[in-house]
Amino acid sequence: MTASIETLIQLRAATAGLILAGGGAVRLGGMDKGRLLVGGQSVLARVSATLRGQCAALALSANGDAGRFADLGMPVLADEVPGLGPLGGLLAGLDWAAAQGFAWLLTAPADTPFLPPDLLLRLGHAAREGGAPAAIAASGARTHGVVGLWAVAQAPRLRALLLEAGQRKVGAWAQACGAATATWPDEPVDLFFNINTPAEHEVAVHLAARRQPLSGAVVVARSEDGAPLLAAFAAEARARGARLGGLLQHGSKAGGDRPEDVTLVAQDTGEMFPILQRLGQGRGCMVDEQAVCGASAALRRARDGGLAPVLVNKFGPLEAEGLGLADDMLALMADGAALLTTVTESRLAAWLRFCGGACTLLAPEPAALEQWWQNWCAPLTEGEAAAGQATQSSW
Repeated sequence: MTASIETLIQLRAATAGLILAGGGAVRLGGMDKGRLLVGGQSVLARVSATLRGQCAALALSANGDAGRFADLGMPVLADEVPGLGPLGGLLAGLDWAAAQGFAWLLTAPADTPFLPPDLLLRLGHAAREGGAPAAIAASGARTHGVVGLWAVAQAPRLRALLLEAGQRKVGAWAQACGAATATWPDEPVDLFFNINTPAEHEVAVHLAARRQPLSGAVVVARSEDGAPLLAAFAAEARARGARLGGLLQHGSKAGGDRPEDVTLVAQDTGEMFPILQRLGQGRGCMVDEQAVCGASAALRRARDGGLAPVLVNKFGPLEAEGLGLADDMLALMADGAALLTTVTESRLAAWLRFCGGACTLLAPEPAALEQWWQNWCAPLTEGEAAAGQATQSSW
């Protein structure tokens, strides 16, 4: 497999995942930190579930008795040379991924209970945009060098750094291989919060009760139309009783439809807004900005009426320039509405700037959209609700 990232959509098939669980956890009495419970699940189970959805295979990096992880059902990789720290685990993971035929390795530590489900898409985007063989995560002003995406072809370089140069610092390795950086917001919860002490474990339990799902953006290839996927999702959600709002496009210029047949359809009322205008004989057509502004009333109704989910067919060229539906989309996101849209890979950088990174990128698959919606609809468990009440009174 090539290490170039031609399309983010195909990246998962070329990527293996590695959970780094080699730390000694001295401040927690030497226990496996990943076995701590947060939100009714072990941290390791949470990390595993998040990474499995983004990788084609998954392994665990840990030293000592591998049998203690037998319940996880994944390979357990020991360091080639003891005492090398997280980079020793990374090297073992790169060698394993290469032997399995993967071009990329996605890594995360076993003590991070809130990892985002779009790690691979954002890190892959950052690596491709920077022409880099790796990308690491950041939140706020802090980088997280062990949360990264690495080209497996970098293994010889890492081995030389570790065994010949004696370098052990993760930050130095990220700099040496020219890793790009992908940044997530650190509010309301830092998704890369990690547990090292009993006090941090208590904080994590409280943070789990403050979960706040983010707007979803389905990433589609440059030439793909995400409308059929959103339409199928809308039909399924409506059949389950959801009160949908927003706008979906029917017809397309690229699909050969007449301009008058390309419309935005309000999901709550069925009202149709033709959005293309003819420019005259032989001059083609263009988007009618006035019609788009008229259609935006559907988004304001969704916001005022608490409709959910709220669909916006796509983040298009108008929105990328701050026009069209941009203001209404931002208002919905500021209100914490369940906004779902599509964005092409070519406009992904513009979208991330537009929303300030406060979104969840989704693969263009029905299961990804379904999981996003389930996260919105999932009620708090009794334990989470109790922790949430404690949070409101003490934070």
